[in-house]
Amino acid sequence: MKKYIKQFCVVVVCFGVLVQQIMPVNAIAASKKNVVKKEYKNFLAEKNILWSDHYTTDSGIKFRVDDLNADGIAELLIYDEGASNAQGQLAIYTYCNGKIKYIESYPLWKVVFYKNKKGLVYSEVTRDGYYGRYEVFDGDSIKVKYTCEGWYDENFKLKDIGYYNAERQKIEDNKAKSAISKLKRNAKKVAISGGAKNMYKNNKKNRKKYL
Repeated sequence: MKKYIKQFCVVVVCFGVLVQQIMPVNAIAASKKNVVKKEYKNFLAEKNILWSDHYTTDSGIKFRVDDLNADGIAELLIYDEGASNAQGQLAIYTYCNGKIKYIESYPLWKVVFYKNKKGLVYSEVTRDGYYGRYEVFDGDSIKVKYTCEGWYDENFKLKDIGYYNAERQKIEDNKAKSAISKLKRNAKKVAISGGAKNMYKNNKKNRKKYL
């Protein structure tokens, strides 16, 4: 009986040590999240220059935060309705090495973020033809993985689509689709298109609510 009591006590002690080790890690993670959100809030509240050469305090600026690569630290998405297509109306910013860092911008036909460890970002531009780009975000930088191109017929049906890798080498459709499907696995999808209706106007009320 004493043997079992001793074993039970050892288990309880080990569990207590484990809990003590986990709690500081969780506390540190929560603290970093709060620091990041505070930095984003200050960045949006102050007059800071954006990728579009406009300012955070200008009218027409919207924002939202999403953890794009599921690392526990959210990225800041900013929409500028006054930006040109060349500049891109939607941009990604992140908090890295104690600073807010610009990552990439997109003309806002359609941008889809697949929030998982791969950090897949799909952007699409449609004019006379069709151009789609698949990129992966690692928390610090973003890299092109695949692109796809095609055109639309008079019934707006997609024709002659082709897939290319990052080196602009054509690859088989089924291989590209399979690879892209793996990048999307277990992801939570956030799609943003013209007008950025699922983003929030940059004002004090929204910064307090969402940051």
